[in-house]
Amino acid sequence: MISLLSLSKVSSKGQIVIPKTIREKMGIIEGDRVLMYATGDIIVLRKVRERENVLSIMSASIRKKIMEKGVRAEDLEEAIASVRKAKA
Repeated sequence: MISLLSLSKVSSKGQIVIPKTIREKMGIIEGDRVLMYATGDIIVLRKVRERENVLSIMSASIRKKIMEKGVRAEDLEEAIASVRKAKA
């Protein structure tokens, strides 16, 4: 669901400006970190909260899919042991 729409132009250096209305809505100020990723032909820009770890943000979707599939910690441990055994 789109709650705010704005258009920006890419500069010759590949830079974009996040419009003021969006910065204000998202509480983004100078010095804040943002995480950017692409999915298909969509670029997602997400504010990183002060105490957030980028790795935890990126792994959240993986954790969600693991839970949806019903994969247990024991399943992962068995898979790792199997691979290690095959390499030995």
